[in-house]
Amino acid sequence: MKREQKEIFIKNIKTIIGENSLILVFHYRGMSMNEMTDLRVQSFNTGCNIKVTNNRLAKLALKETDKVELSDLFDGPTAIAYSNDPASLTKLVVDFAKNNNNLVILGGIMDNEILSVEKIEILSKLPSLEEIRAQLIGLISSPAQKIASVLTAPSGGLARVFNAYSSK
Repeated sequence: MKREQKEIFIKNIKTIIGENSLILVFHYRGMSMNEMTDLRVQSFNTGCNIKVTNNRLAKLALKETDKVELSDLFDGPTAIAYSNDPASLTKLVVDFAKNNNNLVILGGIMDNEILSVEKIEILSKLPSLEEIRAQLIGLISSPAQKIASVLTAPSGGLARVFNAYSSK
């Protein structure tokens, strides 16, 4: 890699770290190209991203940020997964790791808090942002449906009375 490419890589890592609230670090040793492509496609579909890293350059990029503690995880064939939706990203990586023994979660960072593997697994059990929105919409629309049914009930009863009276 040329010097300019290294500088661009470091700049990209800094941008990723600055713009995303959750960054997970994992080993991908032994994963086939098809498995890695499958992981990337799944991550893209959930609004998350995966990037294979150069450990030395990633550590240099982290050194100049407030997330320097994360640099201890960069050892061996590492990649990062990043997103602003913690539930979707953790679900994706944890589920993929359960089905693929070659993906080993090392840890992560969320809003300057280092996450252990156990914390990442706990986060993966939370509902995603879309699920929370659907639940909220359901809660909001439920009273409106009940009010509408209560308001239409008297008119339905009145219509049945008129129908019975007209059939006499």
